[in-house]
Amino acid sequence: MHLLFSTIALRPYVFIFLASFLFISIVNFGLRTTLLFTVLTYAVSLACEWSSVHNGFPFGLYHYVEATRGRELWVFGVPFMDSLSFTFLAFASYTVALLLSSPLYRRGADIRILDTWEIRRAPRVWLMAALFMVMVDMVVDPLSVLGDRWFLGKIFWYDPPGPHFGVPISNYLGWYFVAAITIAIFQWLDRTLNRGSTRPAALRSALPSRALLGPALYSGIVIFGITMLFRIDAPNIGWAAVFIYLPFTVLAIHILTRRESWGDADAIERHLADFPYERALPVWKPTSAGTREPRRVTA
Repeated sequence: MHLLFSTIALRPYVFIFLASFLFISIVNFGLRTTLLFTVLTYAVSLACEWSSVHNGFPFGLYHYVEATRGRELWVFGVPFMDSLSFTFLAFASYTVALLLSSPLYRRGADIRILDTWEIRRAPRVWLMAALFMVMVDMVVDPLSVLGDRWFLGKIFWYDPPGPHFGVPISNYLGWYFVAAITIAIFQWLDRTLNRGSTRPAALRSALPSRALLGPALYSGIVIFGITMLFRIDAPNIGWAAVFIYLPFTVLAIHILTRRESWGDADAIERHLADFPYERALPVWKPTSAGTREPRRVTA
C-alpha cells in the first residue's frame, strides 16, 4: 500500500489522466465495461511490455532503469504506471474515432453524438482509433526518452535508439498492434455488456455533452505532451508534434462543422432505437415550434 501511494505521488499526472478516464468511461459506457476494460487492457499491455523488455516484441527492445525501484510500484520488471497508461490512451482514442464517425445533435449547449451499435462496432472506428493512439505515442514517446529533463526521470532506453528522435519505428508498429487489440476489447465488452434496453450501471445519460469528454481527455494528453516538449527545450520534437496534429485538427474541425455532420430525425430515431433508455431525456423533446433544434439534412 505504501508503494501505491508513493507511485501516485511520483506520477500524479498519470493518475489524473487515469481518474479522468474512469469518470468519463463510466458516465458514457457504464461501470462494468470500464472496470473490465481497465483490467484486461492493463494485462495485455503489461504482457507486451514484458515481452519487449525480454525479446523486443512488439515494441522493439528496450530496458527500464531501476532507479525508482522501492519508490514506485513495479510489476514483473515493468513500472506499474507505464502499462496503466494504455487504458486511458486507448479509451480516449476510441472516443475521438466515435465522435468523428457519428452524426451530431445539439440542443442549446448540450452537444451529443447519434451513435448506434453499427457505428460503435464499425471496423473504420476500430482502425481509426488505433491510428489515433499511435499518433499520441508519436508525441509522448520522444518526450519520455528525454525523461531526465523533466519530472518523469530517466526510466528507460531503446536498444538501439531509433530514427524518430531516438524512438524505433518498431515501437509505433507495436503500439498499433496493441491499440488494435485493446480497442477491440473495449468494443467487444461494450457490445456484450451494454446492448439491451436497460441502462448500464452508473451510466449518466442526462449528463450534457458527455460524449465530448473523451475527446477532451485525448486533447489534454496531446497538449500536455507538446507543452512539455517546449518546456524542456526540445523545440524540434515539439514542432514535429505540432505538424503531426495540425492537419488532423483541421480535418476534425471540418468534419464536425460541416452541415452534413448534423443528424436528421431519422438519425435521432436510429440512435434511440439502439439506446431506448435515453428516450425519456428532455433533450429529445420538440421545441416550442414543434420541431427539434438541430438542422435537418437530407441524404
